[in-house]
Order: sequence, then C-alpha cells, then structure tokens
Amino acid sequence: MNSAFERAVFEVGSSWALCLIAKATLVTALGLCAAQIAGRKRAAFRHALLAGMFGILLTLPVVSALAPPVGIVLRGASARNITKPLALQNYETSPLARRSSGIRGWSEASRWPATTWLVGAWIAGSVVFLLAAALGLRQVLRFRKSGHLWRHGQAVAHGLAFGAGVRRRVDVLLHADLAGPMACGIARPAIVFPADAPNWNTEDLNRAMVHELEHVVRRDWAIHCAARIVCALYWFHPLVWIAWRRLNLEAERACDDAVLEHSEPTAYADQLVAVARRLAAAAKSPVPAMASRADLVSRVNAVLDGGQRRGRAGALCVTAAMAAAALLVLTVSPLRIVAAPQSVSGAGVGRIRTDVKLVITQVKVTYPSGNTVEGLGASDFELTEDGIPQSIHICEFQKADGADPNLDYYILGYYPANTRADGQFRKINVIVKIPSSARVEYRAGYYVNQSIGVAQSGVAQSPNDGGTPPPYDRPPVLIFKKEPDYSDEARKAKYQGTVLLNVEINDSGLVGQVQVVRSLGLGLDEKAIEAVKQWRFKPATKDGQPVSASMQLEVNFRLL
Repeated sequence: MNSAFERAVFEVGSSWALCLIAKATLVTALGLCAAQIAGRKRAAFRHALLAGMFGILLTLPVVSALAPPVGIVLRGASARNITKPLALQNYETSPLARRSSGIRGWSEASRWPATTWLVGAWIAGSVVFLLAAALGLRQVLRFRKSGHLWRHGQAVAHGLAFGAGVRRRVDVLLHADLAGPMACGIARPAIVFPADAPNWNTEDLNRAMVHELEHVVRRDWAIHCAARIVCALYWFHPLVWIAWRRLNLEAERACDDAVLEHSEPTAYADQLVAVARRLAAAAKSPVPAMASRADLVSRVNAVLDGGQRRGRAGALCVTAAMAAAALLVLTVSPLRIVAAPQSVSGAGVGRIRTDVKLVITQVKVTYPSGNTVEGLGASDFELTEDGIPQSIHICEFQKADGADPNLDYYILGYYPANTRADGQFRKINVIVKIPSSARVEYRAGYYVNQSIGVAQSGVAQSPNDGGTPPPYDRPPVLIFKKEPDYSDEARKAKYQGTVLLNVEINDSGLVGQVQVVRSLGLGLDEKAIEAVKQWRFKPATKDGQPVSASMQLEVNFRLL
C-alpha cells in the first residue's frame, strides 16, 4: 500500500496533466461539498458557489501553465524505483535517448508513446463533446431564428419585466418543435414557448414567464454555455458531470423561488409536473427547460418545503463567491507535489558527487534614448566569465508587470566552465552584438561559496562506515559524463538542493537500474536520471575480473 502510494505521488508530481486532473478533482470536490453544506441556504447562493467552481475549472489549465510552480513537500515518501519496466530501460539506453539532451524530463521522455496516446484521447474526447455542445447550440439558434414573434406573450413579458428586474428588451417567440418554454441568448435574450402556449390559462403563462425572465436576469444562458465547455474539457471526470447536473438543478430552483414570491406552491408544483410530462414525450431539449424530467422530484419537494429560504443571492454573496474562486485558482494552480528527502543506509555502496551549477543573471538592454531593446536571442549576446566565453543556454525576455517598459529585462543562464568551489569572485561580462550602441546593465559577478561546492570525482569512493564491504576490489571509474541540466520548473521556482541516486553499473560499464533515494521534485530528479543514464564507466573489478557494482550518486543542483 505504501509503495503504491509513493509511486502515485511521484507520477502526479512529475506530470503536468496528472497535476491538472488532481487540482480539478480537489476544486470540484470542494465545490460540491460547499453546495451540500449550504443545503438550507438560498438556491441562488448554491448556484453562485457552483458557478464559481466552474469558473475555476475553466481557467485552471491556463493559470497552471503560466504560473511559476510551487513545490509541496510530502512527508513520508521514500525511495522509488524509477526504471522497473524493461521497455523503459531499453528506451533510455538507446541511441535515441542519448541524443535527446533537450528532453523536458525523464518521465515524459521515457513514456512518450503512452503519454501521447493519453493526451490524444483527452483531446479527441474533448473535441467530440465540444461538437455535441455546438450541435445543441445550433439547435437553439434554429429555434430562435425560425420562431414566430408572439405579440401577446411580448406584452405579458413587458408587464412582468419591471418586477423581475429586467431592464432590456426580451423577445418572446413561439416554435412548434419545442415542448416546453426556455430562455436563451446573451446580448439579445429571448424566451421561446411551444406553439400551444396561447391556449394556456393566464396563471400558468404568468408563472412560466416569471420563471424564464429570472433566467434572463441571472444570465443563466451564459453560465450554462461556459459550464458546458468545462464538461467537454474534463469529459472523463465523473465529479465534473455531477457538478454540472447540480448546477442546472440549482439554477432551476433559483428561478422557482422567483415564481413562488407571487404564486401558490401547490399550483406551481402541479404545473411543473404537467410540463415535465410534455417533455417526456418530446425529443431531448438542447438546454434546460422550465421543468425537465431530471431532478423533478427534488424541485417539487423544494417548492412545497415551507422552511426553505428563497430569494436571490445578493450582490455581496456573488462578489464573495467570485473573490473566493479567484483566490482558490491563484492558490491551487501553481502547486506541484514534491516528495520529502529520506535518509537511507549506504553500507557497501560507493559514492560519486557532482555539482550542477547554473548561473542566472538579469540583463537590461536599452537604446541611447532609454527604450528597451526587444527581440534579442542568445546569439545576440556574448557572455564571458573571468574572460572565458560561456555558452548561453537560457535567454528569456521578461516583461515588467507594470506599464513601464523601462523595467523590462532579459534573463541569461549558463553552466560555468569553471566549476571549482574555491570561494573566489567570478567576473561576468556581457556584450550585445546588435545594436552595438545599446547600453547593457547586469551584475558584476558572483562568489562561489566553498560550503556548497563539492569536488567532483570520477572514482566511486569506497564506503568507510564499518559496514558490509563492497563486492569488488577496485570501484568503477567514470570515463564519460553527461552533465545534468536544470529543469525549467525548478529554475523559475528558484529551487535547489541535492538528489541522491542509487545506480547499478553492469560488468560492461553501462548504467542499468536507477533508484531515487533522496528526491527534490520539480523535474530535477528526472534531469539527473536522464543524464546519469548516459554515463559510461570502467567497470569495477574483483580478482581482476569485471563485475557489476552499486554506487550512490549525489547530484547537487545550485543556482548562482
């Protein structure tokens, strides 16, 4: 159970898509729980809560992609075997994997086919459900376009509009293919009645008109369309569909409450049942009608419940719900799960330590007039450290949050050629090739802290802890090393630390199984594994014969 949980934590923490699904699950569950807790509140208030939840789900993918990641350390997650599947091991040691130095992370690279199929299925399902929603919208537009203007109904709507709070024109139409009344439209709202509506008695017509006018006032049509898009995006998620049904129910109950302000509950309940019977014999409506068959019992019980609070939610409640939604999406979107570091016994295992140092400097480039120079790439800069040219791996242009363009700057990142941790000052010099007259501002350099520098060694240090002796006379010797890269997520989050790996080296000097002992997350584990898989060793020997050996690799990620 614990191993399965730890594996699930790693999968969620290393995949943007799984993180998005986990966040959507959390948000939807919170929205449904909030609506359930507010069961005795006004239906309009519960609808506002659910509408805010759907707003979060709609913006969650965009904000999650743009917001800098924030790691959540999960205590209790221990070492995880990363390379159990043989197919993954075969891929990682293949020439294709060795050439793929620009891959975003081990997890995505090694499972490329499976990820591609899953993402493809997600996109294909979303397209299908969006097409279904579009067909429903087309049917509604057909009703609106081909409906006949009902002058008497228009007069009734005009007389009731002021009391309902409607301050704009609402068209009232008749259509022969519609079984029950419905409201539609955003900029130009309309209420469409079935063709026999002129034969309804005055009380039934007034109740139906008040119900649909309340939909117009509440702008339920726009909310319905946005929520339908969310359901298409998360078509595989059962909680989203449950929330969708609850959202429609609360919208109808909120409109029922408006009717009950001027109507007798029993008479209105009888009308709901009658309209539902009409809909039972008709084709499915593309939008919620006045009395759809779904949740009819719940609506009738609420209508007849004298203790139920009724009325609109009020501007304060709606504003509070929207503010809570905005706060929740900004809080949840950047979160990523990261396993906590764990200690482990290292008896009988040699160790190699290596540093990954990424130097980041902000560079401001301006014309003589003071305006920022935009559109520059890495090839437009020359960067040296202590006079030694450096290869620029990161070049990003950062727009200032405010309106002042003079605060814009470039971010340049490089892996220094001089990796000694001698505590000396490293002088940085940046030159812009074009335009040559540009003014360049940047930091003068940095100091390498001796406390974080670890001398690299190509020979695995034999253990000296008094434990089990290693199964070899001579440890493996590193003869080829691919330096790990910093992950974009960790760099943007200014995240650093140490990844500890257990590595199996076979008698040919190739890296086999890799196990994460101490995890950092945010893509750094994957970057370390991706590089180590390409390392080559002179194998360990026992009595002069090559043998397999285990070793620990300590990868120190540092931002300078």
